[in-house]
Amino acid sequence: MNYHKKNLKNYFVLTILSFIFLWSAYALCVNFFSNPIYDFLIRITCPQKTSKEIIVVAIDDQSIKKIGRWPWKRTYYADIFEYLENVAESKLIAFDSVIVSYGQEKYDKEFFKRFSSLNKIIPGVFFSKETDHFEHINEQKLNELFSEKFSVEVKDLRSVYLKEKSGYSSSSYSVEEIINTSKSFGSVLSFPDNDGIIRKTEHLFLYKDSYYPSLAVAVFKQLYPDAKFVLKENLLEINSEEKNFKIPIFSNENGSFSFIKWYKSNDNKHSYPYKTISAWKIIESYKNIRQNKPPLIDSSIFKDKIVVLGATSTALKDIKSTPLKFDYPGIYIQASIIDNLINNDFITRFSKAQDILILFFSIIIGFSAIFYLPPIYSSISLTFLSVGYFYACLFFFYPNNYAPDPVTPVVFIICTMFIGYGYEYFIEDAQKRKTKNLIAKYVSKDIMEEILKNPDSVKLKGKRSDITVLFVDIRNFTSISETTDPQKVSELLNEYFNELIPVIFKYHGTVNKFIGDAVMAIFGAPIECSDHPENAVRCAIEMYERIQDLKLKWEKENKPEINVGIGISTGEAFVGNVGAKERFEYSAIGNTVNIANRLESFNKLYKTSILISETTYNRVKDKIEAEEIDSVCVTQSSEPIKIFELKALRQVN
Repeated sequence: MNYHKKNLKNYFVLTILSFIFLWSAYALCVNFFSNPIYDFLIRITCPQKTSKEIIVVAIDDQSIKKIGRWPWKRTYYADIFEYLENVAESKLIAFDSVIVSYGQEKYDKEFFKRFSSLNKIIPGVFFSKETDHFEHINEQKLNELFSEKFSVEVKDLRSVYLKEKSGYSSSSYSVEEIINTSKSFGSVLSFPDNDGIIRKTEHLFLYKDSYYPSLAVAVFKQLYPDAKFVLKENLLEINSEEKNFKIPIFSNENGSFSFIKWYKSNDNKHSYPYKTISAWKIIESYKNIRQNKPPLIDSSIFKDKIVVLGATSTALKDIKSTPLKFDYPGIYIQASIIDNLINNDFITRFSKAQDILILFFSIIIGFSAIFYLPPIYSSISLTFLSVGYFYACLFFFYPNNYAPDPVTPVVFIICTMFIGYGYEYFIEDAQKRKTKNLIAKYVSKDIMEEILKNPDSVKLKGKRSDITVLFVDIRNFTSISETTDPQKVSELLNEYFNELIPVIFKYHGTVNKFIGDAVMAIFGAPIECSDHPENAVRCAIEMYERIQDLKLKWEKENKPEINVGIGISTGEAFVGNVGAKERFEYSAIGNTVNIANRLESFNKLYKTSILISETTYNRVKDKIEAEEIDSVCVTQSSEPIKIFELKALRQVN
């Protein structure tokens, strides 16, 4: 019962420590490892193929150098817009910027007039969770105008809690002239994670009970005006006559997001995935056309294309961190999101429930392998499982657009190895150390090491073995115990046994049992050896010598006189565990044991100290000096056997 209670306690401790260890590992992975590994997989799996419908016009460092210092006159924007819409016949122009203030009056007046005649420009807008982030003199008017013209109808099936928490508190809007003449607006807000890297995007923005599109959704809405939106906690459904698809999203109190599918350049000469034209070339080409001069670029490259206009110049600070690069211009993020949306090409990350299920199976498989397989097989199996899972993640990433957690399950498998092997070392090894200490009381150190090293060689269940049995007993011990104080008797026996037991161990014997002042030792079991008869007789001779020394010592200390008798027999016996389920002991049974026991008692009759059986004598006669004493019947029904007095070991020349 105590054993089972102790096991339950060990398992309880193991469970608690495992929970703490795995929870710490989970927190570590989620906060420090998962996102960097996710980014790494994005970099090595993202495709080079991008939409041919999208072209980027970049206000880059070269444009700043050619056109002049920033900020530009807004008429330059008008030149770019008119060229792209009227000359190049672009399909749409997504402007990755927010016009929130007035500039020089004469340039603004011209810009607003020219802008009002354009139909394909989608300017940017910005939302904030902070109530006073943007302040407008005519806030109410702008909000009413903005909501009436640019909000989209959304069927929001999310919970009331998510709706309340995910709403925005203020908006940048734009100047009134732009709001009055624009056909659409789109949010250019980006969403970096805690480490500052942008991996996700929000498509619909809830602001003052109205929903507004992202820049990408605004582009889509212009392409498919009949598009309807259904927003769920894990899905954004977009339905139109031409396109119907579902975008996987995840929702929390900050909003509803999808993970961006990234693309890399298929041209080693360029760092970014989309065909890019420097803005100054557009401006100069438009100027040349109006002066009847040849343009710098062929306008046909923009025909029926979605043009994304924005800044890439480092001086304009629209540089973000993404899984691809730490200095990635925001305009390419917007281009990627538009690409994702018009081609329904988003990454699906596993839900928390799916991730937890994978982690659960990782733990089960890990512990099962450790506790049911040999260490070498379990370690190899779990290593292959970890590597295999990582490669499976690669397969899911590309081309399937699924993104399971690539690192936490692997870390969990490693943790189960630490926990499992640690448990076996600290808990089970504690049991082994206890067993080792117990075994050390009965067998010699080298036998004990052999048992622990190769337990399969020890057949404790029992078998017939060729062994040598030795009995040693104190002569007239009864009279000593009757005339001596019990505590003194105990002290005498302890000193006596301390002399004998090391000698038994020295010659690879096993202390089988103590019977009062008698000791029974076995040679040749549980570890088999062929020279057990010689070990037994050598042990007996050294025992006798030790007793003589002890006898002299006790004489000086006025302790009782001590004499011993030793009996040795060699032969076959049953050796193994003997007893009941509740209690058993390792012992030897058979005629060999009986003979050794009787020979020990015959010493008193023949006035000898060490008697050995005929079988023992025949096995060691060339190594000992012995004298035949008699032929005796050990039992009434047995045949007589010869017995010999052991004198000494023969000297080897």
